[in-house]
Amino acid sequence: MSPNSAALTPPTRSAVERGRSEYLLKGSWSKADVYVAAVAGGVLVVKDFAAKSPIVRWLGRIQISRECAAYAAVDGVGGVARWLGRIDAHALALERLEATPVRQIRKSVRPDDLLEQIRSTLDAIHERGVVHNDLRGQDNTLVRPDGRVVLIDFAGALCFRPGSFWHRLMFRRLSKVDEAAYLKWKEALRPGALTPEEQRFLRKFARFRRLWIFNPKGALKQS
Repeated sequence: MSPNSAALTPPTRSAVERGRSEYLLKGSWSKADVYVAAVAGGVLVVKDFAAKSPIVRWLGRIQISRECAAYAAVDGVGGVARWLGRIDAHALALERLEATPVRQIRKSVRPDDLLEQIRSTLDAIHERGVVHNDLRGQDNTLVRPDGRVVLIDFAGALCFRPGSFWHRLMFRRLSKVDEAAYLKWKEALRPGALTPEEQRFLRKFARFRRLWIFNPKGALKQS
């Protein structure tokens, strides 16, 4: 956690606009803008659909609601970026992290340590009934300067209250998306380390992924 984030609460829209500075991501027509804002008490990161077209803003409201629900469900999990609340219908606030995507530094860090942290964080969010659903995205798994791994971007996450009917019906099946993503990380960080059972799981899952109508950019690849 950044030193200033503990004292932050979601600021008003006007405060965010006054404190807006650098863009971390200028989203395409259908994606949120992500930028840094300095507000009373510290600096935070804002994910914002306010500047998009009316239809995208409407869809963005739904995404922001779902993402806030996911962050609320995993609140307190150490390997997840800290959610600071919803600014308004179109935006949410997160702690400002000093971190680097694993893909950029994976050759300079201990693979076993990274995998252990990814695994433990994944297990922790699954215990809360949350499926991240986009861990294959290369920029969604970060490493802080002290070596701690942190997961970000819960825009595609699915939440199921543990013990509920939908959790019992759907969670085990849908969480396989995260399991496959973890194995792809293992394959990339420790080539040749997959067990025969894990290889079979990935082959079976790959057949399922071919049916998916979206082809996400930036998916993790072995190098």
